[in-house]
Amino acid sequence: MIQKTEAILLKKQDLRETSLFLSFYTKGHGKISGVIKGIRGQKGQYNASPQLFGLNEIVFYERKDRDVFTISQCELREFFAEIREDLEKTSHALYFIELVNSLTLILEKNEKMFELLENSLRLLCGPASTKRVARIFEIKLLGILGLMPRLKSCAICDSSVIKKMRFSLKNGGVICGECSAKERDSSFPVSIGTVNFIDHISRSDWEMVLRIKVSQDVGRQVEQLLQRFITYHLPVRPKSLEFIKKVLV
Repeated sequence: MIQKTEAILLKKQDLRETSLFLSFYTKGHGKISGVIKGIRGQKGQYNASPQLFGLNEIVFYERKDRDVFTISQCELREFFAEIREDLEKTSHALYFIELVNSLTLILEKNEKMFELLENSLRLLCGPASTKRVARIFEIKLLGILGLMPRLKSCAICDSSVIKKMRFSLKNGGVICGECSAKERDSSFPVSIGTVNFIDHISRSDWEMVLRIKVSQDVGRQVEQLLQRFITYHLPVRPKSLEFIKKVLV
């Protein structure tokens, strides 16, 4: 069956002399992987080769008995040139697609995941700070995966948490003062500003996310908390994140 859909390129590798093996996250079908032929020159030169995190319109042959499809057309719709001109933006775009590629299954359709990728790339093209966009991406990703930290009540005893909060990676959220006495070695302090920022971003639509203000101190704590939480709970260790930590911080 022939299918046509919008698709963001997650991964590519050379295959034979003139072919590529490509993985896309598509709007209509979730993640797909397939082979496109005749896309490379005989001497290894690319002829309009698809680019990582580019937005394309693709045509592919869907086969119910196979996970690898034949991609017959790949037409570029958005190159995201503003991202490619900046090392920090490029590194974070690669971080986004690496996470999505690692955490999604073939043909598991999720339009929210496609929307997350496309909107995050468009935000990177604008004036917003790259770190702010990265935090928005991470929070929205956790929500889509059903892994949002518990923020409104203690993750252990369910009591209301207002002051002297700590965050427990093991228990997946904030914990109250009484419970934190028992979890002192496996938790760390977290401010109400950090909790509120994560909560507001998780509940806000894309038109509102950049309007939510955050101080530098809260921004740093949000970054540290999310990266520790992602490292603890997700079965991936993105190479792009290691590059960001070593080269760009």
